[in-house]
Amino acid sequence: MSSERAAPLIWDTIERYFALLQAHAPAERMREAVLTDDFRTGFVDGLIWQGEQGLRDFLEARAEFFDEAHTMEQMSRPERLPDGRWRAHTRLDFFLRHRLDGSAVSDTFTGKAFHVWEFAPPLEPGEAPGDGRPSESTDDAPVGSRPGDGNDGDWRVAAQLVEGFAGLDANARRLFSQPASGLYLDDR
Repeated sequence: MSSERAAPLIWDTIERYFALLQAHAPAERMREAVLTDDFRTGFVDGLIWQGEQGLRDFLEARAEFFDEAHTMEQMSRPERLPDGRWRAHTRLDFFLRHRLDGSAVSDTFTGKAFHVWEFAPPLEPGEAPGDGRPSESTDDAPVGSRPGDGNDGDWRVAAQLVEGFAGLDANARRLFSQPASGLYLDDR
């Protein structure tokens, strides 16, 4: 597959990921719909959440955001990796909102985030599983199929890692001030 053909499939995969993240979907739903079993997220040179428990911990760390939006602005040309996965870099605007316990007002966090992503494309016919993708297929399903769609757009996010930030407001600077520790939401 060419980078030109992979690009819109990867963009769609990122949008599916953010739609679930912004809807506060449970870990099981995210894994079933768009993530690999070995999914990892976090900060390059910082804390990384990995695998099933890592995903649960990541979702718990960000659970107090009740309103959020991630808007993709730009994506690099995807590159195929030697293991068959794909890598791309993105720039996006983000908006997060949370309310302090007992407070009548909410805090917002805004800025730009730069990510490096890894993606697992759908298995090709005859290709063996075992590449970190969920293995919940039925006996009569084609190799590589998953519950749901099984179409050319059935790519999976294997990694979403923050490479850096720009234009952070004061709250976002505080939130992301300790990447080795994850998200820093103090209770002021």
